[in-house]
Amino acid sequence: MASGRREWVGAGGAPTLRSIRESWLASALDELRADTAVLAAGLVGSLGRGEADDWSDVDLLIVVGDGEVDRYGNAARLPGAKWASLSFDAPHNAPRGARAVSVQYVLEGLPLWVDWYVFSQTRCAWASDAEIAFDRLGFARTKETFAEQLARGEARPGSPKDPEQHRLLQVALLPVAAKRIARRSPDAPELIAFVGGPDVADASPLEQLRALRSLLAEHGGGAPDALVLAIGRYLDLVEEGLSSGDVDRR
Repeated sequence: MASGRREWVGAGGAPTLRSIRESWLASALDELRADTAVLAAGLVGSLGRGEADDWSDVDLLIVVGDGEVDRYGNAARLPGAKWASLSFDAPHNAPRGARAVSVQYVLEGLPLWVDWYVFSQTRCAWASDAEIAFDRLGFARTKETFAEQLARGEARPGSPKDPEQHRLLQVALLPVAAKRIARRSPDAPELIAFVGGPDVADASPLEQLRALRSLLAEHGGGAPDALVLAIGRYLDLVEEGLSSGDVDRR
């Protein structure tokens, strides 16, 4: 490369993560189907687009009656609550009249991040890149992508967080930053900075991963012990992939 910077090939896969995700998702969808107050459910994000890999998280949209949105915008009310380790209200991720909540689950000793979107019956139209799991009322499909739907909605500020809540959010997002490292994503340094890490723009993926380990050791206190251990295991999986898959293509 003319700049002398390294270009890295993505890390190997993580079939254990995919298996955990698929098992959780099947169970969650079964529970949603059994709840007659849930009118529809579908996958958005990379799973909806059919672009998911082993490292992908879950973006799950559900549709409920107009008066039920706030009740379902709560991790304790959603499927899999017994595995929820931390949850965060995310109003900035949903248009006005809808709800968004992000949940970090711990399953089989590993973390699974799920972004839930709760839409009301009157404002639901399936995005062009959504994969419908079930739909009791037959909502229309639009030509817009889900990202375009969200961008068109009225922007709202994020929910205020005190320093402790912000620190817990940074800890919960460590696996999200780590998956960017596993994929050799160019935005990995930005995510590492967001979770409180140093400038690692010129660091190798293994050096970036070490920065996340340092953050977990420094800020993990106060987070649930099971989550701290799960994140450590996740970082181990990323390191295994990096160690077996690093290629310097300079």
